[in-house]
Amino acid sequence: MKMPKKVKRYCPNCKKHTLQKVVREKTGKKRGALKKGRYRQRKMEKGYGSHPYPKMETGKKFGAKSSKKLDLRYKCEVCGKQNQQKKGKRTKKFELE
Repeated sequence: MKMPKKVKRYCPNCKKHTLQKVVREKTGKKRGALKKGRYRQRKMEKGYGSHPYPKMETGKKFGAKSSKKLDLRYKCEVCGKQNQQKKGKRTKKFELE
């Protein structure tokens, strides 16, 4: 996915359309989803989580995602504030032009 380095977007702080610089942030691990305390560990030890059989973990429908969602920030050149995009898109390759 190719994207320009500067985009004209609406800035909620200036309350008008301004030229904004696109900045890509690194997406880290989601810590809360990995482990939620001792209770979560104890619960995972027994059974298959309300399923009578083990969950399928392989295959196209169940496997791990092949790409992460983009985390783009837009920095306003007038006020200098950063705004985050609403929804990230999944892409394997991303470059700023």
